[in-house]
Amino acid sequence: MSFSIILPTLNERGHIIDLINIIRNIFQKNKINFEIIVIDDNSNDGTGQIVDKYKKKKSFLKLHIRKNKKRNLALSINEGIKIARYNKIIWMDADFQHPPKYIKEFVTKSQSYDVIIASRFLKESGRYFNNDKFKKKINENQSYIFNKICKFLFFKDITDYTSGFICIKKKFLKNYNLNGFYGDYFLNLIIQLKKDKCKILEIPFIDAERASGKSKTVVKVNLKYLYTCLRYVITLLKVFFKNKFNFD
Repeated sequence: MSFSIILPTLNERGHIIDLINIIRNIFQKNKINFEIIVIDDNSNDGTGQIVDKYKKKKSFLKLHIRKNKKRNLALSINEGIKIARYNKIIWMDADFQHPPKYIKEFVTKSQSYDVIIASRFLKESGRYFNNDKFKKKINENQSYIFNKICKFLFFKDITDYTSGFICIKKKFLKNYNLNGFYGDYFLNLIIQLKKDKCKILEIPFIDAERASGKSKTVVKVNLKYLYTCLRYVITLLKVFFKNKFNFD
């Protein structure tokens, strides 16, 4: 088995090297071929420069900086997919909200499944079901409600439509480009994978707090928050009516 790990970055200077080293240790300890691909969205804090300096004499590490391009998570991942050498691809957030310890389960389960999605909303995940304080946070509730609606409208066997933490065989991405903003690119991908009749498994995970910096998706209760909610609703309706087929 061989894996390409894509890390899209934007101002992750404070922890990107730590994340790279943890991922490297996981694969080297288990004697599995791997490469790590950092796609930096032209960070202001020098993330790209730090990785560039660190990758010298490290054949497993690649870096691509998206200069003079519109910052976009989905487009960054697309560029990582094009660079990837191996058939099995993992992409994840580079801020430690996607704990790298779950990579081990990705590796194990990828022998039996085409796609493995780390889900925050399986009952085994625990966070959204056992932590009352967490439930009260508006930002997380927004994601929780969005995913509940997605499950109702689309596939009953998928619980996390905005995970962004996934292991997938590259062949299923060969003729498909990720598109959209943070919330909808993953939803569109899941629908495409279902159309392709991929064998999909969700595994439970608990997303952690950011290692440093500010989240790029956190919203406040103001006009921007209301606009974000409206955009999610419009996205859901557009995707739903565009993909009228049997979702069960």
